[in-house]
Amino acid sequence: MINKIIMSFKYYEAFVSSKNKSIPCCNSLNCNLCLGKYYIQVQSEDINLMDILIQDKLQSRMKEIQTKLKINTIDQFLDYHQRKYNYQLIYLFENHTKGKPEQQININLKYKNNGTIDWSNETYFKCIHPEEFKGIISQVTPLQSGAEETTEISFKIPLIKEGEYLTKWRLCCKRNQEEIQFGPTIEIPCTIEESIEIYNYLILQELKNLEQSVIESLDFSKAPKILEDKKDQKLDLDSLFLLLLKQN
Repeated sequence: MINKIIMSFKYYEAFVSSKNKSIPCCNSLNCNLCLGKYYIQVQSEDINLMDILIQDKLQSRMKEIQTKLKINTIDQFLDYHQRKYNYQLIYLFENHTKGKPEQQININLKYKNNGTIDWSNETYFKCIHPEEFKGIISQVTPLQSGAEETTEISFKIPLIKEGEYLTKWRLCCKRNQEEIQFGPTIEIPCTIEESIEIYNYLILQELKNLEQSVIESLDFSKAPKILEDKKDQKLDLDSLFLLLLKQN
């Protein structure tokens, strides 16, 4: 049984990156690990030993790890620092990233699994920014370690107003039901073109979110027909309000 010993947080990367290096230990003559030599020899392939060491030493530092690295568990921490999961973006093709809400966008890229572990069946790109796109997922084929492939990020434009949006994507795998985000962040600008129908729909949602006392005189059952009749005409809050007023 390895004794619990206190080790400085600054040594964690040394444990997972060292090869044939001496790593400072606890300076204790009673330590079963360094046997009083004040250091241990770590081989890069000693993954099991590293796992035990890091879990033993850093369990008490999880709050700091979670805050600084946005990693929730020791297992995720080990994956992150042993670089088991990683990918290299080889080439991002020139893509057509312009369209109206609910249209399909396909972004082609070539990438390589340059990590040390095969990806799970649940591997996908996930949009992490901006809020309007956040959480959109595009499934990809999992790659074995060392393999490369051309794939695509494919998604439907959400119901949002026209404008310029800079989307940011991370590659993710599910590991023991936990989501691991890894590798570089891909930034893709998207131009959302005007759609009068979607614009009017968003105005309707904005109206519905007003205080109940303001909208209690409105008949929202009329909304589908009004939106259909006005699909070629931009509405504002005031005009839609008047159209939805209940008849006495």
